[in-house]
Amino acid sequence: MKFRIIVFIIFFLSCSESKLLVEHEIWKEKRMNALFADDGYLNLAGLYSIDFGYYTIGSDETSDLKLPDIFPKNFAKIYVTDSIISFDYYDEVIYKDSIKTKKATIKIHNKAEYFSWKSFIWFVHMDSGVKAIRLRNLDHPMLLDQLIINHFPYSKKMIIEGKFEKYKEDKTRKSFNIQGGMFEEKTPGIITFSIKGHQYSLEPTLSGSGKFFVVFADKTSGNETYGGGRFLYINPPDKNQNVILDFNKSYNPPCVFSSFTTCPVPTFQNILPIKIKAGEKNYNGISFSSVYE
Repeated sequence: MKFRIIVFIIFFLSCSESKLLVEHEIWKEKRMNALFADDGYLNLAGLYSIDFGYYTIGSDETSDLKLPDIFPKNFAKIYVTDSIISFDYYDEVIYKDSIKTKKATIKIHNKAEYFSWKSFIWFVHMDSGVKAIRLRNLDHPMLLDQLIINHFPYSKKMIIEGKFEKYKEDKTRKSFNIQGGMFEEKTPGIITFSIKGHQYSLEPTLSGSGKFFVVFADKTSGNETYGGGRFLYINPPDKNQNVILDFNKSYNPPCVFSSFTTCPVPTFQNILPIKIKAGEKNYNGISFSSVYE
């Protein structure tokens, strides 16, 4: 009888492990699809910082914002204020996939406004303390290449239960992006968890989906993993304020694939003094931005 119970337990655990492995493979596939999507990070072709004033745009070397060589030498001029940008194009472009125009004024904070010309799309990018024009090429020449992302071996031990403690009021902290810019963001509380009997903590922000978002570094950062840290999403806490940290889903920020990004870097609160040998390893392939640099 005891033998049957032991066999059943082993069978149950193996089924549970298999289910987790399948779920993780699905997560990796979704992650890869998101990178290659039209709104992913692999098709980026430029990121042009802007502030107040006039700018010239084109492929000419003297342009304030130098576009890829396929563009006309003089493509447009823009005027930027705190809240709007006025575009004056020399060639017709398409506004929001349907309207041909040579002139347009858009609100800086409206992410739904964009322009296109041939296979290129551009829009105002406001994130992590950066104000810029972001350029995509939906026919980016490297999109046909195979992207290889290496991972640590999957480990059920790296799925860890933590406890969320909400601050009395959302805390505002200073954070920095990969380009050295500073910005402020709010964090709702702190997550504590234990690994091998030692307690650690991470301070998340709240994403638009309602999940917690963490940018963290650990003792693998700069060696086995990217030096600028990794990202991790965590589902909201249950009624008892418990959360699950699945470090197998720790993934590289987009700046490992392209320099046309504005990745936040870990705050000092989110630098762990241990090795998190789970999730994505460092990317050692060709930068997708190298085509346009």
